[in-house]
Amino acid sequence: MPRITVTLLITALLALSGCSSLRFPGVYRIDIPQGNFVTEDMLAELKPGMTPDQVRFVLGAPTLVDPFTPDVWFYPMTYRPGKGDNVRQKITIYFDGGQYSRYEGKVIDDFKAKTSGRSDRQLNQRAEERKEDAE
Repeated sequence: MPRITVTLLITALLALSGCSSLRFPGVYRIDIPQGNFVTEDMLAELKPGMTPDQVRFVLGAPTLVDPFTPDVWFYPMTYRPGKGDNVRQKITIYFDGGQYSRYEGKVIDDFKAKTSGRSDRQLNQRAEERKEDAE
């Protein structure tokens, strides 16, 4: 008898753990930003020869610094909207001799459009239409 109970309990837990990836209609899901979002303007401020403190001032603290390669800083970002597709960005900053030398990675094009929910865009569109009608 206890063996069947344990088996049923494990089966129930496994079945429930799969529910976290389901999207039930009508359930509100929050937007989850994680990491550092780096913009094109921020990267434009970086100049070769900058110190790590200056780079930290421009971009913020790095999300990850590998202890085996301290001359490489990582700025990953993941944005999981409640509705819509996930958005990812990874910027890597390289230092040479304690000074900024270059970066790798691609900045997300039109981040606001990709992270705004459809309802947010519809509300903004209606507001623009009302504004035009009022003029």
